[in-house]
Amino acid sequence: MRKCRSHWSQGDRERHQRRSYYYEGPHTSHSSCGGRTREEVVTPPLPEHAAVGSPMAMSVDFKTYVDQACRAAEEFVNIYYETMDKRRRALTRLYLDKATLIWNGNAVSGLDALNNFFDTLPSSEFQVNMLDCQPVHEQATQSQTTVLVVTSGTVKFDGNKQHYFNQNFLLTAQSTPNNTVWKIASDCFRFQDWSSS
Repeated sequence: MRKCRSHWSQGDRERHQRRSYYYEGPHTSHSSCGGRTREEVVTPPLPEHAAVGSPMAMSVDFKTYVDQACRAAEEFVNIYYETMDKRRRALTRLYLDKATLIWNGNAVSGLDALNNFFDTLPSSEFQVNMLDCQPVHEQATQSQTTVLVVTSGTVKFDGNKQHYFNQNFLLTAQSTPNNTVWKIASDCFRFQDWSSS
């Protein structure tokens, strides 16, 4: 598994936001209703997979693909947890229409059900301490460009004690000639607290 970022602190986030890449990096689209809200993770088009070519060219192409996927994952994590904590009603804009969520063993599927579920959660404060990502091989996803994103950290829901958590996302790329929009196809959240018995 390629490690993109560990110990994701506020300083890391600020350095990431100031950092410039050799190409136009991930950015977000904004909605003007009720102030600035982030709705989706947008990156430049993904590189085409070379059908033929030298192993070296294919290796360079794959490295570019992995790097771009990891940058999208970093941007996604910033957007997701900020939206969860501050603009939860907009959170389902990050999900595909038929996305699934498993939250501590409870299954939710579809945007209406996701909206209803997120409305029941108390307000939250997430702190992400680790982020990891890797592309999922296209043979496993019927040629749909997909990235596995794994996060862990702490969360405090209003009226509850702080918990450690682990969350896994499968992001799929919705590509156009000009950019790539990443959406959540699957989301699995789990508290990671040890039993104190």
